[in-house]
Amino acid sequence: MESVKTASSLAALQARRLRLHRLDPSRPLPNARSAAAFVRERGMVMTTGHSSLPSLSEGIAGRPISGSWMATPDVHRIYAILRGLRAHDLVEAPLILGKAVLMHPRLGPALQRVARDPGRCEKAREELSPLARRLLQTVEVRGAIRMDAWGPAARSRPARTLLERELLVVADEVHTEGGYHTVNLRPWRTGQIAARFERESRHLAYDEAAEILFLAAVHAAVTAPEREARRWFAFGGDLVDALLTRKAIRRLRDRGIPYVVAGRSTSTRC
Repeated sequence: MESVKTASSLAALQARRLRLHRLDPSRPLPNARSAAAFVRERGMVMTTGHSSLPSLSEGIAGRPISGSWMATPDVHRIYAILRGLRAHDLVEAPLILGKAVLMHPRLGPALQRVARDPGRCEKAREELSPLARRLLQTVEVRGAIRMDAWGPAARSRPARTLLERELLVVADEVHTEGGYHTVNLRPWRTGQIAARFERESRHLAYDEAAEILFLAAVHAAVTAPEREARRWFAFGGDLVDALLTRKAIRRLRDRGIPYVVAGRSTSTRC
């Protein structure tokens, strides 16, 4: 009886998730203004890609997207709306599974507190690949480096992606004179998030900031497989256990697979 009740609860949560993610019933986001409101309402939204969190590209299309969003009939509308979001007051960082995430500005201080934490940064540096470590040293010595000047993209992209995922650098898109795109890497401390939220971030402890981000992700997702949730962030591997102990999140099982959902005390306020 308990397993039936759990399955029923998860089914209801999954239905709620699809509704809040604007997928069932289909409610395509028509423009950048509505897309920005969607990000603020959910708190944390994947730009593109696949996870249990809302995907903005799917919200714009109004349906799940299998494969790349660039291969869908909605590609031009998705691209136009994503570009239009630059005029809105949102925060962007490669936070979930190393992929671009748009967030409500209220999460900015927590993000900055985690990114600048000395202990976290030291641990992240120790776990870098040799090439990523060399790239980071070059960025810090020079202040910035264009990736097309660093070396072949196929060789350097994994190192760059790792540094971005670990919140050690920021990447600015550059449209080159030759008509192609590259990125300019800078130390995280020189980025817009650091400049905007450093003062507010000083009021947060590291553990508190990490929990704020994780709970915001659970709130946005509504429900997620526990295995996936443990891999969301490059930091805070023990967050799930700590939050389960405090009942800030709950674990539900369906056919032996554990899912995490928001607990009754969950709050995403900073």
